[in-house]
Amino acid sequence: MKIQTVGTISEFLRESNAKQKEPFNAKVERHFKKYGLMYKIAGATVIILVAGGGFDYAFAAGSGIEAGAERLYVKLLSLGKWVIIFKGGFDTIKHMASGDFDAAKKGFLSYLIVYIFLFGLPWAMDEIDAIFKEMRANEVSTYR
Repeated sequence: MKIQTVGTISEFLRESNAKQKEPFNAKVERHFKKYGLMYKIAGATVIILVAGGGFDYAFAAGSGIEAGAERLYVKLLSLGKWVIIFKGGFDTIKHMASGDFDAAKKGFLSYLIVYIFLFGLPWAMDEIDAIFKEMRANEVSTYR
């Protein structure tokens, strides 16, 4: 066992801080490795919204953004459902082939839940929108 003595507390703290000092570029690199996917998703979203992505709803007002968003959602839905089906099926079969039936059940259920949310989200948003429209109509009629 190695024993080292340090004269004062301030010398000890200075010495331990000097050993732990990480260069700024290493911190930035570590940060981007950890959060890089979030930056990519946010950047792609900003680019789609600013550039319009082929749709005429960038910076639109009123129901125009809802119509454009619905068209985008329908396109993503048609692609997303097949990605979920193939990826979920492949993962479930892979787990079953390896004999891990618990992981196969969990994987199947998680892909099924994502699939249900994908198709249930527009209905849920329409219900929420109807609630707010009803509240707004009641509020306007109360003031008249």
